[in-house]
Amino acid sequence: MNTNTFKGVAYEILKEAGVPMHSDDITDIALKRGWLKTAGKTPKATMNAQLVVDVNKRGDQSLFVKTGPSTFALNGTNTEKETPLKEEQEQKEYKISSTLNSPQKGNIVEARVAELITLYGENLSCYRPISDDEGIDLIVKEKGTLKSVYIQVKSNFSGDFSKPFVATVKKHNAVDSFSMGFVFCLFDTSKGDVHDYIWFVPAPDFIKMAHVDRNDLLGFVSGKSKKGNNKWDAFMIDKRDLADRVIEQLKRI
Repeated sequence: MNTNTFKGVAYEILKEAGVPMHSDDITDIALKRGWLKTAGKTPKATMNAQLVVDVNKRGDQSLFVKTGPSTFALNGTNTEKETPLKEEQEQKEYKISSTLNSPQKGNIVEARVAELITLYGENLSCYRPISDDEGIDLIVKEKGTLKSVYIQVKSNFSGDFSKPFVATVKKHNAVDSFSMGFVFCLFDTSKGDVHDYIWFVPAPDFIKMAHVDRNDLLGFVSGKSKKGNNKWDAFMIDKRDLADRVIEQLKRI
């Protein structure tokens, strides 16, 4: 049930009643149940108008039939009666812009990570430096103190969960201190958002566990879901827990 649309709540109330009802009565029930979140100043007039328009416009395909003045019942002959209720919830494929470049992608993900920390971090302030010359994308500060964690964000844009997540960090940008941490995250292109699970790795752990290649790059390779046999699994968290992990790390400084 979509409780944010007049037609959606009308359908549910009429289905429950099993008899024709006046649009005013439908509206009263909807308001009493808190189903109309954006009812406006004249919800009864709006309810009647939307039902009348739907009946007139859709005819036999409407969910409703008019049985009297401002009185409506469900259209029992409509075999597609569930479809209009979901008109605002239809599965539509959204594709991200093909012209996004690497800096733009990085900025998008860094902003999303900053939002997560700000949303769920009690007593945390999150800042984005003007430049990231030293590989620092975010600075998270504990309010009322000078304690800060410097975070580098590494991301991949993909909708393919069959392939591992791969990222590298320049060795000279990784400081062996709990004042630094790394966020590795997949930006799920099928959803247009950071995936529900991300990795947060304190710098000392990352430096100790990461493979160093011939170019002095620290490598991070992990499957995109926990399997219990990957060394990075212990650092995979629900993205909403990121702020709590940062708070824990601040206590280690």
